[in-house]
Amino acid sequence: MDLGPRTLALAAVFTALVFAATLISVSTPITGGYFNLGESMVYTAALLGGPIVGGIAGGLGSSLADLYLGYSQYAPGTLVIKGVEGLLAGVIYERLRRYEGIKGFTPIIALIVGLGILVAGMAIYGGVYGGATQIELWGRVYEIRIPGPAWLAIASATALAIIYIGERRGPRAAAMAVAMLIAGMEMVAGYFIYEATILGYGISAAAEIPINIGQALIGAAAAFIIVNTVREAQAG
Repeated sequence: MDLGPRTLALAAVFTALVFAATLISVSTPITGGYFNLGESMVYTAALLGGPIVGGIAGGLGSSLADLYLGYSQYAPGTLVIKGVEGLLAGVIYERLRRYEGIKGFTPIIALIVGLGILVAGMAIYGGVYGGATQIELWGRVYEIRIPGPAWLAIASATALAIIYIGERRGPRAAAMAVAMLIAGMEMVAGYFIYEATILGYGISAAAEIPINIGQALIGAAAAFIIVNTVREAQAG
């Protein structure tokens, strides 16, 4: 485990960036949680700084944001869930980025991720839960229901994006996409379990599934652009 001065410095910088990005948020009244842009910096920390930086910044930066924003009930779970998310993204990326054979595995990984979204969205959120998601904007609460066809479209688009990146952008880009989306699945599952059991929301915790899937997908897209921009600047 590398905990030298460079790693600690990067961890401190990215912890601040994760904290700041997480503050850009929208509350979700059903579970007392919130949508935020923190994933973009969690993934960026993991891909640029490595798994240790990703784990520290993801867990510490996100949980500090929970405390600052008044969501203290989430802070202990966030410390673990987002910490594992950052660590996992970094580990998977480091293992796969030089593996030329990843191109052949991207359709399988795309299928797994796509099925994961379908199970979470159609089976748990739409089937078992069968309710709606709420978001609060400017003091007003809006209710959103996501039908089965929408989940199918989201799952298909995500799977096709993974395949496209694997085919067109090469092993490094494919490794980035795979690492972020698998880590994102851990985050979605982690919060569902935490909210359903520790916070006592039961199946109502499924109301957060669309929010957390959205965080993972938007965060992955943003981090992909940020990381590639930084690397192009370094190469220039």
